[in-house]
Amino acid sequence: MPKSIIDGMFGKSPISPLQKHMTSVHSCIKELKNFMLAIHKKDWEKAENIRISIGHKEGEADVLKKKLRSRLPSTFMMPFSRRDLLDLLLIQDSIANITKDVSGLMINRKMTLPDTISADVIELTDVCIRTSAAALKAVNELDEVMETAFGNRERKVVSSIIDEVNDLESQSDKIQHQIRGKLFLLEKDYPAVDVIFYYRAVEWMGELADSAQKVGSRLEVLLAK
Repeated sequence: MPKSIIDGMFGKSPISPLQKHMTSVHSCIKELKNFMLAIHKKDWEKAENIRISIGHKEGEADVLKKKLRSRLPSTFMMPFSRRDLLDLLLIQDSIANITKDVSGLMINRKMTLPDTISADVIELTDVCIRTSAAALKAVNELDEVMETAFGNRERKVVSSIIDEVNDLESQSDKIQHQIRGKLFLLEKDYPAVDVIFYYRAVEWMGELADSAQKVGSRLEVLLAK
């Protein structure tokens, strides 16, 4: 069933704008791996250009968020509430916000990646991006779920994707634990302030995967209603 038919049945559907927002959010986090590689190589010009690109894409996602939030009616014929959709929107938006914060922190402090943790940090970045990609995939199934009136097959498809999101988030937890263990051993070799910011960067990276998982969790709530 085309989306225009959904719009005709339910009024102007907010699903498509929500999907566009998550697509914009994911385009933001996708930049992070090349950013980390540039940081590791101390290619500050490339890293700064990527940071600027991340900032632009975060701004684009923010515009989409504000547009959807301002145009979302207080009541509409859908099986979930305006509050549910706004919660999901804000969780999606946090992924772009944290990506911008991480890149800004690292470029402003010229944070290089110690060889001991560089491979782990780049792996963590990759897992965070994959977690976001899986969350995007789940969000993009929402219109199919609506078209099939919450059919069992589509529910199972979304549940399977959400399981993937959860597995990837668990991987990110394990990698964060490894990095923290290695950072602990490096504390005596680096200024205390630098170590604090390394821990903070790793924490924010973990929050990226956590936010992507929360997107999946919120979708589960929507489908259960």
